[in-house]
Amino acid sequence: MSVKVVPNKCVHVRAEVEGRAYRLISFFHTHPSEVPEDAWTVFRHENGVYLVEKLTLSVMAECECELLSRTSDESSDEPAIVSVSLKENKTV
Repeated sequence: MSVKVVPNKCVHVRAEVEGRAYRLISFFHTHPSEVPEDAWTVFRHENGVYLVEKLTLSVMAECECELLSRTSDESSDEPAIVSVSLKENKTV
């Protein structure tokens, strides 16, 4: 079973929606303005809510994912998502 760690290119970016700042996850874009607004979707993982770019989400959907974080920075009380560990799902 293969495991890959893919960096989050939006590690330093937050998106404000209805007064709440959300952490973003994208393997392909460094800023949400690089793609249309409808290219982002809400992603609930464990106890967190994130905005994930849909192409990134399609890659993540094929694997068991672990969000890898580091301590919070000045812009948020929540830890930054630095990368995502992707473990291949076994198919029977």
